[in-house]
Amino acid sequence: MRGDFEAYLNDSFRDDNGQLDLDKLLALEDEAEMNVVVIMPNTQPDPQNEELADVIRDHPRVLGCALIHPTEEDPVGQVHRAANEWGMRGIKLMPAVHGYNVDDEMVKPVVEAARENGLIVSIHSGPKNCHPTRIGNVASWIPETAVIMDHMGFPDDLDAGIEAAKANSNIYLGTTILRFHRRWGTDPDAVIPTEMKKAVDELGPEQIVFGSNLPEYRPLQVINAIRRLELGEDAEALIFGGNLAQIYGLEG
Repeated sequence: MRGDFEAYLNDSFRDDNGQLDLDKLLALEDEAEMNVVVIMPNTQPDPQNEELADVIRDHPRVLGCALIHPTEEDPVGQVHRAANEWGMRGIKLMPAVHGYNVDDEMVKPVVEAARENGLIVSIHSGPKNCHPTRIGNVASWIPETAVIMDHMGFPDDLDAGIEAAKANSNIYLGTTILRFHRRWGTDPDAVIPTEMKKAVDELGPEQIVFGSNLPEYRPLQVINAIRRLELGEDAEALIFGGNLAQIYGLEG
């Protein structure tokens, strides 16, 4: 099985009638031979979780992931709705967009509600309010629940991301790193993301999970960048789908 832990069915996928076109997104996943994709809504202050749920409902290849804003009204209720009304399989926290510290105590009941409902927690990583060390604090609140660290702590805090994953076995580092391709060269179709290999070498491939950040980059572009690292077939099998299958309880 192959899967993408992070794609956004955002406004770039709207058709001429303003409707979200799921088939257009899945065609890009097909290009990369992805069997399963975790889809999130447009990143905005008022997440369109219900609209996403209506579009992806009961689709056999799609796992929904609700964007939760902890400072908005009744975020815990939103998590329960995500699981029990919208049929989502995970939640996403975006502190960089919504403006809060990810390890603030107000976030704790949100991720505990995710744990209670069997939802996976994905978290955007970056500096300051979503630093990997803060994400490690969140992961320590819910050690039984998988926490996917989007971007692996890039561009400046990969080492902290690796350390957080070492300290918390429930943290998985997500390969949504092609946005930083200028770190390794100007052409995203030719770069070799060498620092990702450092994460694999130090953690093992078991804590790395493939994500494309579609539509920012096509899944195939990210796959090809990782393949240029020559990690080996066994490691690639885990990264490109085996770990996602384990995280979400899917058949491999």
